[in-house]
Amino acid sequence: NFGNWQQMVGDQTGDDVFSGQDTGAQNSQEFVLCQYCRVNLPKVTEMIIAHSKSCAIPERSDTSFTFTCLFCPYHTYKRRHMRDHVRKEIGEKPFTCMYCPYSASQKSNLKGHILLKHNSNASYDHVPLLQSSSPIP
Repeated sequence: NFGNWQQMVGDQTGDDVFSGQDTGAQNSQEFVLCQYCRVNLPKVTEMIIAHSKSCAIPERSDTSFTFTCLFCPYHTYKRRHMRDHVRKEIGEKPFTCMYCPYSASQKSNLKGHILLKHNSNASYDHVPLLQSSSPIP
């Protein structure tokens, strides 16, 4: 039965296949392409970072090439730097201002925004932050 098969494997559109209603759920996922090995990866920062370290195609002439960007010539030996870079590349902005719609890919950028736009008298170390659980487009 086709309906049972859809229920078993899941509907990729987020629609309830039996009622025809949109449930708002999104089972489908965006992917990115590695420029070196042409593999499609889920658009998930940690998975992209892992591949940037393990992809066998890019030449790694020294330790500065431990992590090689899948999208541009950038490379680094620090995971933290690659995380910040990948977030910029894929548009992930997990740090959200609690006062306005602003979001940032790095916590330090959000702190600067809050100090500049919302509370110029606040101490840099005591700026309240709200980190969302998913990227904001």
